[in-house]
Amino acid sequence: MRTRCNGQAPCSRCIELDTDYLSPQTPNELQVPPNNIFERPAVVTEIEDERWSQSEPTPVTQHFVTGTKGSLHNPPPAEWQGFNPGAPFNPPVTHMMIDPLLLGSMHAEMPRNEELLYAMNGLAPMTEYTNVGYGSADTGSPQSGVSVNSSQAGAITTCRYPVLKPLFPHLGTIMSIPTACDLLDFYFQSSSSVFMEPVSPYILGIVFRKRSFLRQHKPRKCSPALLASMLWVSAQTSEATYLTSSPSARAIICQKLWKLTVDLLKPLVHSPSSQGTHTPGRGGVTSAAHDQFNVERTIGRYDGRMDGAMPPTSNLDDVATYLNLGVVTSASEYKAASLRWWNAAWSLARELKLGREVPSDPAKERNGHTNENGDVDVGTPAAALVEEMKEERRRLWWLLYMIDRHLGLCYNRPLAMLDNECEDLFQPVPDTVWQAGEFYTGHQGPRSKGLNFQCTSHDVFGFFLPLMTILGDIVDLNAQKNHPRFGQRTSWELHEAEITRQLEAYAYSIEDFKAQHGCGQNDDVNQVNGTPDAVRMEWIHQTRKVAAYATHIMHVLHILLHGKWDPVALLEDDNMWICSPSFLAATSNAISAAHAVEEILDLDPDLSFMPYLFGMYLLQGSLILLLLADKLSTETNDGVIRACEIIVRAHEAAVVTLNTEYQRNFRKVMISTLAQIKGHGHAREMTPAKRREVLSLYRWTSLGNGLAI
Repeated sequence: MRTRCNGQAPCSRCIELDTDYLSPQTPNELQVPPNNIFERPAVVTEIEDERWSQSEPTPVTQHFVTGTKGSLHNPPPAEWQGFNPGAPFNPPVTHMMIDPLLLGSMHAEMPRNEELLYAMNGLAPMTEYTNVGYGSADTGSPQSGVSVNSSQAGAITTCRYPVLKPLFPHLGTIMSIPTACDLLDFYFQSSSSVFMEPVSPYILGIVFRKRSFLRQHKPRKCSPALLASMLWVSAQTSEATYLTSSPSARAIICQKLWKLTVDLLKPLVHSPSSQGTHTPGRGGVTSAAHDQFNVERTIGRYDGRMDGAMPPTSNLDDVATYLNLGVVTSASEYKAASLRWWNAAWSLARELKLGREVPSDPAKERNGHTNENGDVDVGTPAAALVEEMKEERRRLWWLLYMIDRHLGLCYNRPLAMLDNECEDLFQPVPDTVWQAGEFYTGHQGPRSKGLNFQCTSHDVFGFFLPLMTILGDIVDLNAQKNHPRFGQRTSWELHEAEITRQLEAYAYSIEDFKAQHGCGQNDDVNQVNGTPDAVRMEWIHQTRKVAAYATHIMHVLHILLHGKWDPVALLEDDNMWICSPSFLAATSNAISAAHAVEEILDLDPDLSFMPYLFGMYLLQGSLILLLLADKLSTETNDGVIRACEIIVRAHEAAVVTLNTEYQRNFRKVMISTLAQIKGHGHAREMTPAKRREVLSLYRWTSLGNGLAI
């Protein structure tokens, strides 16, 4: 296809294909690729000189976790975090990028070698994103009507992160290209030099590789909607000057980026409404929250889709975009609106079969090219591409699985993703392994499939995912107990005993995890063992922090298993639960949870490690203490008072890091209760009746919606 440049700036095709821009040119001088370019072997000559040799081992950066205690006492430096994305490098494979269109290609009819050829050389066998609902690359978004102007043309050619090029035609006047690069940089910024610990509180788990996005040559190919959503997430908390120059600067930029993300998602090619325009009305949605986030008009109705009518035409990037939209929305005061985004993400993930391993090539299995972990032996660029794609699928599924269990508790809702949907799916590799190296080359260590109930690594997939697996069982059990017809007909002791066994096994795994990483009782913290002291100390600090968070949440799960979830029902105590053995068990775990919070505050004073996720467990672990203080009043013992004061400190830190209304309200309730115990006059500011009125906003009854008010 002939493409003309206007002489002022390179056209979108020049930008996407990295074509050297020479202007002006006459029509006869335009370099038109031959019609048979896809049939010629010369198409891969650019990488043949640097292609990996089949006989040479794949070079892999030494990973942190090797499975032995001795090696974990000597963690290597975290070189993956401090790389310079603009510096040249000479990896075994250079001309690669991950095409999200290939994420669904395992169900397509195109031969594997041909589709990988397109991915490695930046040539797509089908129309680019601009023709599947993302707007015209030359004219900008059809909704915004903007384009790349001549003032940005020079910035495009010197862009720090070429991965953003598909988004440039749509940015228009929202922000400059250097600004967009700054936001992308912030998205992958880590507060640790050893671990990938995102600075943004809205990044719950690491799905993508940092170097795949930030490298100069052949970065990962992304949809414009995903890129826009990543910039939107970064703009929420970045302290860059252009976001803090005025009181309204951040709100204006965030609103524009959100609108751009939503516009780039329309029309949704995997929803019935993609066949026509979206209805401008709100339909059955009447709350201002849904109008604020435009959810009804954007995602349509998923329950009206005919299952199996046609294969999904979206890809992993769309699922990740919905996830970004859901996280920020659910962290705001419009929590109920976020469920529309989450339902879209869960539905599309199921359609794309992210919970299943991508089938391996039978020929390679017969020839022994697939190892026991399901990974292809990486000796070619194509194999490395497939391995990175497969791991992205796993990580996104398990992250959505985690959030589903978490929101099942937060919003008092049934689970959307079933355990049997991912029984044969490999667990994600540790973040340190995932981020190491210029390209992901698979994991040669042991890997487990399906559900896991043990603490195994420092990232959320290693310590928080097992807890969420157990929480899913607790949420299911609670729903069965509250069933209107069958809830009172069955004894639940066997179910509770099984969940208790899982929690006890997790508690033992925490101790093993600490001992394995140099934090056991017999380990000398000051022993260097050949490792730089600063790196070792950060390693130990992170281990203690993860163990403290895991211990607290584990105790809260014990409380949820034995206790009441609803704060009003807990305080009223109509059935005298306070006299039962389960109350004693819940109280013991509440005190232990408060001690864990005290340790967390010592290790993470601003509670910035996982603020989005931690608030719910901080609340549920504090309700028993509130009950004790409310019932005992002035006779409350010093241990309970101290535990309540620790909870107040934690909520004060939490609202500074991630300001949420329910934490502000519960802090007021707890402070008022403590003032009443100590006989302070300002307790009159919130009477017991007022405290119950505030708590009644958040109900976990059969008709309650938890935090989704």
